[in-house]
Amino acid sequence: MNIVQLLLELYGLNVTDFKKMEGYDSTNYSIISSDNQKYVLKLHDSNSDSSFIEAENQMLLWTAERFEYESSVPHLSKKNKILNDFGEYKCRLLSFVEGDFLANTTKTKKLISSFGEFVAKLDMALKDFNHLAIKALESKWDLRHALKSQKHSTEVIDPSKRKLVDYFYLQHNEKVLPNIYNLRKQIIHGDANDWNVLVKNGKVSGIIDFGDACHSHLINEVAIASTYIAFDQSDPVETIANFINAYHKINPLEKLELELLYYLIANRLIVSVCNSAYSRRLNPENEYISISEKGAWETIEKWISINPIKAKNTFLDAAEIHKNKTPNTSKILQKRNRFFSKAMSVSYQEPIQMTGAAFQYMYDADGNTYLDAYNNIPLVGHSHPKVVNAIQKQAAQLNTNTRYLYTIMNDYAEQLLAKFPAKLNKLFLVNSGSAASDLAIRLANNFTGKKDIVVMDHGYHGNTRMGIDISAYKFDGKGGKGARTNIHKLPLPNVYNGKFTGENAGTLFADEAVKIIQQKNSEGTEFSAFIAEPIVGCGGQVPLPPDYLQKVFAEFRKLNTICIADEVQIGFGRLGSHFWGFEMLKVVPDIVIIGKPMGNAHPIAGVVTTTEISDAFANGMEFFSSFGGNPVSCAAAKAVLDTLEEEQLQSQALETGNYFISELKKLQKSFSCIGDVRGSGLFLGIDIVQDKFSKEADTKLAKHLKNALKEKYILVSTDGPFDNVIKTKPPLCFNIKNVDLIVESIHQILKR
Repeated sequence: MNIVQLLLELYGLNVTDFKKMEGYDSTNYSIISSDNQKYVLKLHDSNSDSSFIEAENQMLLWTAERFEYESSVPHLSKKNKILNDFGEYKCRLLSFVEGDFLANTTKTKKLISSFGEFVAKLDMALKDFNHLAIKALESKWDLRHALKSQKHSTEVIDPSKRKLVDYFYLQHNEKVLPNIYNLRKQIIHGDANDWNVLVKNGKVSGIIDFGDACHSHLINEVAIASTYIAFDQSDPVETIANFINAYHKINPLEKLELELLYYLIANRLIVSVCNSAYSRRLNPENEYISISEKGAWETIEKWISINPIKAKNTFLDAAEIHKNKTPNTSKILQKRNRFFSKAMSVSYQEPIQMTGAAFQYMYDADGNTYLDAYNNIPLVGHSHPKVVNAIQKQAAQLNTNTRYLYTIMNDYAEQLLAKFPAKLNKLFLVNSGSAASDLAIRLANNFTGKKDIVVMDHGYHGNTRMGIDISAYKFDGKGGKGARTNIHKLPLPNVYNGKFTGENAGTLFADEAVKIIQQKNSEGTEFSAFIAEPIVGCGGQVPLPPDYLQKVFAEFRKLNTICIADEVQIGFGRLGSHFWGFEMLKVVPDIVIIGKPMGNAHPIAGVVTTTEISDAFANGMEFFSSFGGNPVSCAAAKAVLDTLEEEQLQSQALETGNYFISELKKLQKSFSCIGDVRGSGLFLGIDIVQDKFSKEADTKLAKHLKNALKEKYILVSTDGPFDNVIKTKPPLCFNIKNVDLIVESIHQILKR
């Protein structure tokens, strides 16, 4: 293509310089003529839709007449036409708009206000513009059609990023789509991003590139502009509020529009990264395609940590629009106490009213975001879209009980049992860890014909009658009545501050346990089962010593006692180094109990055992659980296993957990109240003591630390015999930045 010849023939311009510019749907050149005038030449493929190009030209002329700021104006050719044919191209010549790109400008409060006024006046100028070609367009960049780009989410290679895209598409379906017909529409510019907006003398002065004009919801113009001013901002919500305040004074926004703005900004971000990922695969050399991608991803990661209620309320305040009242927490608590037993406790001195959650973040009714370092049930993260979509899809298709055949249960069982040693090849599905513990004891008693159970001191195995009977944490705790005559305790082998300490403590605890077993047996006690958690959670996150279970299991097997591993809290890769806790301790149980994180907070649990034990249980009495193994629960649980593998969350738990431990141990050197840091992966305990020498529990300080972290919007809990162990067991998507925040917060609290 001879650019000089084209401009001379069509426009009578003598060109002294031209340079190619990047673009999406056209080939663009900046032009300098012999009289030192600047232009932009746009070359469209001859197959391009002329109707839209003509519509854009009409829009440019309309805007130039009604808009006080600078924008491109199309020039007529010598043929008195705006759109001209030249060889294989359709050509347009536009005036060049001078100014610095907003992207290259420091975004001061004054400049953001100027931008708000600018976009408001642009939308006012376009309010009565009408063109059928633009109205008929269904552009992938029009947020009204945000779902058109969802298919490209698969082009986002990194699963830890792709899940964020999928999450916000899920929120779009839940929050935006039901309200989509209640939003105002008009023709908008559609791409007021910081590379299309120009600045002079500290104020927005002009805009270029009307190629994404569309007939869309007015609030989408605000959403797009807001998205790009959020880049690199420490507080993007406040920056956007400044923009809204200025916009609203000129072109008033409606309450619903502002209530949805948080999600529409997210829409723009995910549409952008999806199309960038797709375009990069098609044209990896085009830098313009991904020019804003880095900023978009950084903003998405920041946006997920912002409570939608905070954003909504801040935007409404900026427009001085009345907010809905926040439900009163104390009244909710009073109502809860009226309808439910006082035995149902709530966390913290001042309970939190939660309204939503995403991955490692939880959102309260007041607009605060909490970093969740406590809840181990949402294993792959709160509201993970893969799990949510699996539940929604299966619930819409079939949910029933196990008396019918359906493939999802078999598929899940095959995938789950592949995670176990070969001899553990039979699965019972129930709907809670407590039910699983109950069933495990039934299986053992049935197989052995005995009823005496050996448990760990401070162990916890559920809330059923049987679960309480085998949980020293409960029967020896407040309201407990002590152990039943058929329940026998082994001392908790706490090598930090237990009966034995030092290098040989684990061996000494194991020898002591063997002696107790032998003594009981010599007195005529015949054991049915021994049950233990590889890390005793309610005992204070106490890992069993490395050789402990090997010796104890060996002794029990001499007595034909069933060995049960309770993996309800620590299983499914949480420990990082191993998928199951029993693997870490180099033993193979006869029965394994699983639950809690199995369905990412959807109620499903299970018992895994051997063919021999399973066959013995099939004695004519049917085993049936109304909800255990239903299709929806199996779909949720399968999605959890798939996500663990796709996002390599076990490896992340190991890496993040090791870093967490190392940072806590650094902190331990500065504060004598940190007696011990223990655990594995993302199942850790911090033993808070009065001093390192006496190792005496400091319950008061642990309680203060827990509540002080809550005031810094970080969730942890306390446990252990003296309730002095800070326990942290977050979703496995927890990362290094989250750890740094927690450690720094603990440092600040203890320093005070």
